[in-house]
Amino acid sequence: MNRAELKALRTAFADYRRSEGCSCCRDIEGHKENEARIAKILNVPKYPDGNGFNFAKFRTPDRK
Repeated sequence: MNRAELKALRTAFADYRRSEGCSCCRDIEGHKENEARIAKILNVPKYPDGNGFNFAKFRTPDRK
């Protein structure tokens, strides 16, 4: 990852975190936009039904 890509990812993630907020001040539209931006940068596919992005595909497996 080059410096420009890292900077873009860092900014996208920071914006995403800010948009999460608590239940009374969450920026729902901003959250969706920021999630899509991060998914694009990281090449995360959408779910087959098109409802959101499959970040779970890349999670660390649960320990048993």
